[in-house]
Amino acid sequence: MIDPSTGTRMKLLRMRGAAVVGVYHPLIDEPLMKILHGMNKKVYAWTVDDEDSMKKMLFERVDAIVTSSPSLLQRLMQDVRTQCLAEGFSLSP
Repeated sequence: MIDPSTGTRMKLLRMRGAAVVGVYHPLIDEPLMKILHGMNKKVYAWTVDDEDSMKKMLFERVDAIVTSSPSLLQRLMQDVRTQCLAEGFSLSP
């Protein structure tokens, strides 16, 4: 994976025994999620403080979002849940 701001190749899996990988949120995309989840790794996105980035992380299916704005994230999660239910999708608890 390449850091878009520096062009430097990142080594996210330096610790092979790690069960959790913390990733700076702009670096998270669908291919990365497929790789990490395929390796049974949990993906924690940090530090996600704006609404657009929070939405992106929810739809990328990260396992945890680290934020300084938990009330914004809670509201956003409830809005997404409500929208899914209104569109006929069921959500597991």
